[in-house]
Amino acid sequence: MSQIARFYTLYWIIYFPTCIAYNDLAGFGYVDEVMTVVLIGYTFLTRHNWSTNKIPWKEYMAFLWILTFYIIYGLLFGRNVDNAVWLDLVQEIRPYSIIYCTWILNPRFSDRQKTLMIGAMILTLASWIYVHPQTTTDANAEFPVLGQMAICTGMGYYLFSEETQKNKLIALTLVGTGLLAPKMKFMGEVVAFVAMLFYVKRQLDFKSPRTIWTIGLMMVFALALTWTKFEVYYVDGWENEELARPMTYKTAWKILWDYFPFGPGMGTFACNAAWKYYSPLYYEYHLNNIWGLGGNQLKDGMFICDAFYPTLAQFGVAGVILFYVFWKRRLRAFNEIEDMKYYRVAMMAFFCLAIEQTADTSFLSGKGMGYCMLIALCLNANINQEEEEEEEDEEVEEEVERVKLADS
Repeated sequence: MSQIARFYTLYWIIYFPTCIAYNDLAGFGYVDEVMTVVLIGYTFLTRHNWSTNKIPWKEYMAFLWILTFYIIYGLLFGRNVDNAVWLDLVQEIRPYSIIYCTWILNPRFSDRQKTLMIGAMILTLASWIYVHPQTTTDANAEFPVLGQMAICTGMGYYLFSEETQKNKLIALTLVGTGLLAPKMKFMGEVVAFVAMLFYVKRQLDFKSPRTIWTIGLMMVFALALTWTKFEVYYVDGWENEELARPMTYKTAWKILWDYFPFGPGMGTFACNAAWKYYSPLYYEYHLNNIWGLGGNQLKDGMFICDAFYPTLAQFGVAGVILFYVFWKRRLRAFNEIEDMKYYRVAMMAFFCLAIEQTADTSFLSGKGMGYCMLIALCLNANINQEEEEEEEDEEVEEEVERVKLADS
């Protein structure tokens, strides 16, 4: 167990500066891919360790078989070149594998390891702000990476520290650094963070009117803070056939039914592979002349992989159903978490991902790995709590035996 915890502590410390903060530096571009392969490989090597969680293993195998089907389908029937399928595989396998592998490994950290991980996150966040002075001098500056770092650091600090009002405020302060140069979607994530941290006292029952009202109020606050951008893209912009993001969403709906049930194949729409190997679908649906969706990678293809949800179209209706089932199972597991701290962090990460991916594909990149790791750590809360209680009971029994022997 300590070996796995040591591995994961080092993994966590390396992750934050290389995969989020400075991923755009020369030499760091493929670190997230390497980190993903390392975690998968380490999980397979240690899967028989007595301390690992065997429960998620069958589901992870099912995921890998489903992904294998889509790889074969894309190579045989897909609408893009084979290289696009392989490139998309590198991204599609990442978030789910990070969740499953962390869940399986079940690292149990010592207080010292938690302190090291918190220190790595805070130091990374502070250093990034220091080397980007425009965050404090330019009122119009927007850096999505700052918000992603800030929200992950806040959630990590809250998870790895004691449950006190002071630590909650420190976590909120760390998240607040993202407001130095906020993207609009980050404002919605802050609303979710604050609501879960300070106002949610018990698990959310999604069948309950109270829960529906709570989520409704969160959405109202989030929309109020981000209305300008939301209106541009999803209200007024929805009828604008020259605007990239709305057209990507609308076209995704058409693709789902035109390529029923398994979609046009991996690497064909709204993903990095569809950009690098320009997908024929953009000609088929007359998107190639829209600014931001054109075929010239260096100039006007920047909005091809601009939002995660449209990428689901390449997996068809069957893929959308599988995506829904995956998160439904996770939400059900969240509601079984007894420790409210772990429950809150799991739901924070879920809401942040749900909001973030409306206008970002970080779920498929290294930047989304932090959310996935936090979710998986929380999924192990119950099993670890039971083991800790058993260990405490054993210690009490041993102490009682020692007292009896001493008395005799």
